Amino acid sequence: MRILLILLLFTVSARAQQVQPVSPAGLEQLMREGDSVMVVNLWATWCVPCIKELPYFEKQSKLNPSVKFIYVSLDLDEAYPSKIRQFIRQRKISGKVYWMEETNANKYARIIDPRWEGSIPATIIINPAKAYRKFIEGVMEEEQLQWELSRAK
Repeated sequence: MRILLILLLFTVSARAQQVQPVSPAGLEQLMREGDSVMVVNLWATWCVPCIKELPYFEKQSKLNPSVKFIYVSLDLDEAYPSKIRQFIRQRKISGKVYWMEETNANKYARIIDPRWEGSIPATIIINPAKAYRKFIEGVMEEEQLQWELSRAK
């Protein structure tokens, strides 16, 4: 029984620590998938405001299990995958984590939002069923995230 429990815990923690590369086209496809509310957060391990808001996203992901939370790291090449993996393990990030493999923001910024100037953190909240899409540039406080999620549902 102990071995089964240890294997289960290892499997869950290993899966939570996965970081997959994503291209701009791949990100665009991810944002089109699904029929429920999705939150896509753009961040980096070196971004202090990004780090500040991550606990709010994690708390809301636990309170809203039907909402899909996706984290897209905009870290430079040298951070992928080890530094990003270590960061998400330390911060106990449970959502799906991707690393934007394109360093030229001009190639993916328009996919995110035509008005995006490239600063992070940035968040997109999407609900395809309602044709709802909201782009927020800058730090989201917990109350704002809750309110935006309620609007998207």
